[in-house]
Parts: sequence; C-alpha cells; structure tokens
Amino acid sequence: MSLRRVLVLLLCAWLPGRALAHDLLHQITEAEAVSVRLFFADGRDFSFESYEVYRAGDEIPFQVGRTDLEGRVVFLPDRAGTWRIKAFSEDGHGADFSFSTDLKSGVQDANRSFLERHLRIVVGVSVIFGVFGLVNLLMRKGGRR
Repeated sequence: MSLRRVLVLLLCAWLPGRALAHDLLHQITEAEAVSVRLFFADGRDFSFESYEVYRAGDEIPFQVGRTDLEGRVVFLPDRAGTWRIKAFSEDGHGADFSFSTDLKSGVQDANRSFLERHLRIVVGVSVIFGVFGLVNLLMRKGGRR
C-alpha cells in the first residue's frame, strides 16, 4: 500500500473524531423541580438577576445563573435536605434564605447505544470508504485495458 493511501486512510479515520467535538446533543426529561419566585414588595419581579444555589454545608454552589423574566429560580435537587439560595442584583438588592425539601429529582439518564449516539459519523465513514473502494476498483479496471 502506498504512503499516499495510508495517509488518506489515516485522515479518514481522524476526521470523524474532530466532527464529534462540534456535535451538541440534547435530552428532554420530565422531573420534579424546585421553583422559587423572587419579587419586590411592590410586586415587581426580580428579573434576570444573579443567583446561587447551595446544598447544606457546601461552599461551592450547586447551581448558578440568572432568574428568568418572572424572577424564578428553578433547579433539580439531587437529594433531599436543606438548600440555600443567594440572589443578588448589581444595585445591592438581594436575598439569602434556606429551606428544606424531601423532593428527589427524577432526572433520567439516556442510555443509548454507541450506534445510536454516533450513527451520523458511522454512516459518513461508511460512505467515504464506499466511495474510496469504488474509485479504487474503477482505477484498477481502467489500468488493465
């Protein structure tokens, strides 16, 4: 096998791995979540402001983010217990409170097979090898005349 063919085969084997880095998957599950609405005394929502959610005793946040349009903080606890929410705005308003929940999250893990997760890449590599094989076959037949 010539060096050129080996390089082409190595390139074909390397490219699908690079394509995986750009694949963004998603999973939609239904689970029981904790939803906390934050609002001012006059009824205005605490919209698009920063928050941090902590497990009891942890110093590193379980979740960070911004409240939504209606001032909601929504998260899926991974265990029952006491949770702490710190919400704060740039102008100094905020809240720091704790609560307990016996809620357990219903997050489901997607157990898909290798073929299901990488079907497009497997098909793409198969097409490349098929085209390469067909070109190689036609070149051999053309050279025998």
